[in-house]
Order: sequence, then C-alpha cells, then structure tokens
Amino acid sequence: MTKSKLKRPVDYAVKDATRDLILTIKERDVEGSKRKKNDACAAAHALCRQEKFKEARVYKTTTYVKKADGTWVRYITPKDLYMEIMIFDRGGKMDVGDFRLHAPKGSMRMGHHVKPTGKARKTARLPNSPHIVANVRDNAPKGRNHLAALFG
Repeated sequence: MTKSKLKRPVDYAVKDATRDLILTIKERDVEGSKRKKNDACAAAHALCRQEKFKEARVYKTTTYVKKADGTWVRYITPKDLYMEIMIFDRGGKMDVGDFRLHAPKGSMRMGHHVKPTGKARKTARLPNSPHIVANVRDNAPKGRNHLAALFG
C-alpha cells in the first residue's frame, strides 16, 4: 500500500485592509439581495457597486472582497452591520445607511499568534458556554485551511 502525498492547499492572496472603508447600502441593494447568502446579501451588492470589487463575501465578523487583480482584502465587519445582517437573515427588513468596515489592527491581523502563558494563568472558574445565535449565516471558517474552505 502506497501513501499518497497530501497536496498543499491552494495559496490565496489574502491581505488585511490598510484603511477603513465607508460602505453605503441603498434600497436597491436590499431589494436584490438573498437571505443567508454571504455573497449575495445587500452589503455584498453594495461593495461591488460602490467600490467596483469583483466579488464580496460578508460574514458575521469578517468581510472579504476580491479586487480586479484577483487578490482578496479582509475587513472586520462592524457590529451595527452584523445586527442588520442578523435581522435580514431572520426575515426582517434591512435598514439602509452608512457602515464603516474596519481594517484589522493589532491582534486581529492575519498571522498574529498569542504566546502561550502556561498553567499558572488559569483560574478555577469554569468557562461559560457561549450564546449561539440561530437562523443566521455562518461565521467565516477559522483554522489551518480556512482560506481553502472560503474560496475553494
């Protein structure tokens, strides 16, 4: 029996944004959007219309946009846009307006790793279970091959 070599995942040119972006969502963006679709929501339509991006994918916490040269740029989705997305995905009406997509800073940047602190930093408290919001689009995948899961 021969072992097959694992292929290296496809390299995607993904960079962090260097400056914030003001996104203006208009009524026509909301009318042509689909619920629970990260690439066909009102924010994705507005990004493609306003900034002439080839493609946009809007997740709960992260937004990816594809430039004309094929590179992807990563922004942090603001909380107010996330709330509008959640309302829209659950069947409500999305409000139009301006939203500021933030450039990742500090520990939010790609490639930043927190140093392990060891056992001395743990407390005796049990961890709280997170509240999971249902009937909303998924988070952007995380982990080793997250870019292959996003764009593959």
